Order: sequence, then structure tokens, then C-alpha cells
Amino acid sequence: MRVLITAMAIALMTVSAHAQGMGRGHKHQQDTQKTEDKAKSKADEQAYKEALKRIPVPNEKSDPWKSER
Repeated sequence: MRVLITAMAIALMTVSAHAQGMGRGHKHQQDTQKTEDKAKSKADEQAYKEALKRIPVPNEKSDPWKSER
């Protein structure tokens, strides 16, 4: 009985390892995703910097307690 349970546990562990991407071609897929992610993050960073440039600079400092004094 113990042998059967141990064999089933080992079989289940190998199935989950295969499902996590231990199969063939996974490394190539990761490399292409990394290059796509880098290009996307670079475009996002550029859009963020451009958006910061469009924010107007206020002439006076804000004082939230102005009316309370």
C-alpha cells in the first residue's frame, strides 16, 4: 500500500513539473517575452515622461489650512 501511494505521489509531482513549463521550447518562449516586455516598458517610460512634461507648474504654493488661520 505504501509503495502504491509513493508511486502515485511521484507521478503527480512529475506532472506538475511538466505543467510549469519544464517541457521543450519554453526557454525560447521566455526570451521572446522578455524582449517584448522590455520594448513595452521602454515605451511606457517614454509616455510617462511626456505626460509629466504636460503638467502645469502652479504659480503659488497650496496651503490647505489657509481658510482656518
